[in-house]
Amino acid sequence: MLFKIFVLLTCLLQCISGANILGLYFHAGKSHHILGETLLKELARRGHNVTMASPFPLDEPFPNYTDIHLTGILDDQLARESMFMKMNKGHTFIGVNDVLELTRAQTELTLNHTEMAKLLKSGTKFDLVIIDWFMNSAILMFGKLFDAPVIPIASHGTTHLANYIVGNPAPPSYVPNVMLAFSPDMTFLQRFINGVVTVGYNLASYSNIKYHQALLEKYFDNPPTIEKLQDTVALVLSNGHYSFESPRPFVPNVIPVGGFHVQKPKKLPQDLQAYMDNAEKGVIYFSLGSNMKSVLLPKEKQQEILRALAKIPYNVLWKWENDDLDDKPKNVLIRKWFPQNDVLGHPNLKLFISHGGLLSTIESLYHGVPVLGIPIFGDQKANIPNAVAAGYAVQLELADLNEISLGEALNEILNNSKYSNNAKKRSELLHDQPMSPMDTAIFWVEHVIRHKGAPHLRNSGNHLTWYQYVMLDVILFLFVILYLSFVIFRICIRKIVALFSQNRKQKQKKN
Repeated sequence: MLFKIFVLLTCLLQCISGANILGLYFHAGKSHHILGETLLKELARRGHNVTMASPFPLDEPFPNYTDIHLTGILDDQLARESMFMKMNKGHTFIGVNDVLELTRAQTELTLNHTEMAKLLKSGTKFDLVIIDWFMNSAILMFGKLFDAPVIPIASHGTTHLANYIVGNPAPPSYVPNVMLAFSPDMTFLQRFINGVVTVGYNLASYSNIKYHQALLEKYFDNPPTIEKLQDTVALVLSNGHYSFESPRPFVPNVIPVGGFHVQKPKKLPQDLQAYMDNAEKGVIYFSLGSNMKSVLLPKEKQQEILRALAKIPYNVLWKWENDDLDDKPKNVLIRKWFPQNDVLGHPNLKLFISHGGLLSTIESLYHGVPVLGIPIFGDQKANIPNAVAAGYAVQLELADLNEISLGEALNEILNNSKYSNNAKKRSELLHDQPMSPMDTAIFWVEHVIRHKGAPHLRNSGNHLTWYQYVMLDVILFLFVILYLSFVIFRICIRKIVALFSQNRKQKQKKN
């Protein structure tokens, strides 16, 4: 009886203390939205009132969860697909510029969206704003408009994309840029390249901030500066963890919660469950993610892949975005969508052929599944090399992909137990935490709400100018002091020498 009363009081307390939380996830990438929706649903499940604005409407209603559909954002799909292929061909910096332009367009659409205008006019009060952080500084304005602290979620992990808004250090001497496939143990040349690229990205970020400032001035009267809006950021939830990214420093308000979106696998649909259960040798899962589609691969690449898959004694699940696939072998099952987490969690799954997106990489690691990585663009070009260095992946460049190279890679990873063993070891690191990543994320979200933005977590270095941050003013001051000391010392020596010389001459005259 006492236990029932305790449970009832706990539930009542949750209802009383439930906060109003706004989620802003206007990025067109489905993987970004998965992170936001997963966290916000869990917050709603724990008694908070959640409002989510995004281009991806809910499939079905969810308790304590209000959905706002931002239409029009997904209309640039063709431009995004073209950008991905351009970045795969090595045009990294051109691709980054395309990403910035698309993000700016999506940010402007959100700032000017009728649904957001309705929300602002409704007078709804929010205790917290959670946003997807992806070079979209102007979106911080909603924290100001609702007079609420902001928590950005860094979907790409702990990178330069989010470090600068909270002053988190990332020394280029040992923290590789997310766009470079370098290990932490960089050579001199790699450190040089990493330093130059880091400076380049910092300059690009500065230029991007100026553009977003112009957006604010376009839609709001006398808006605060972006630098001032950054003061609304309470902390950053980083989709990172040392089990899959190199060790790096964290200030107190950067919280690594990589893997919080991964759930325990559920039972598969009946036909798929039977397909995986009855596979004698096991199953391989092949997916290029939510942004890059397999159907966009050149026709000759598709045929090379099919010929290689036809030769292996494994069943294959291929996420294929069309109803038909010419020359599909009997051991390949295609579908437009698979419950990826549940597939990866099936004990009969032997290998994940992946593009190396961060969410997919984390999910494979969570379930201890080795990876054959075919990185296409962006952070995938670093995620897969990191997995290779950790010993649970083999990398194959898209340009080099053919029947022979794919067959050799499959043979290497399927017939060498070290990949599976290393995947399981890394999985243990991800699981070996005092709290689950989701519980950690929820704790810090509620910590910010309880402590009114948690100003005690913020580091004052974020308000320093760049030359103060790198101590250039102190170094110059010391240099000037040393130089003046040297000049004064030199003058004194000359005076002393001159005085001795003069005395000597006077003595000589007397003599």
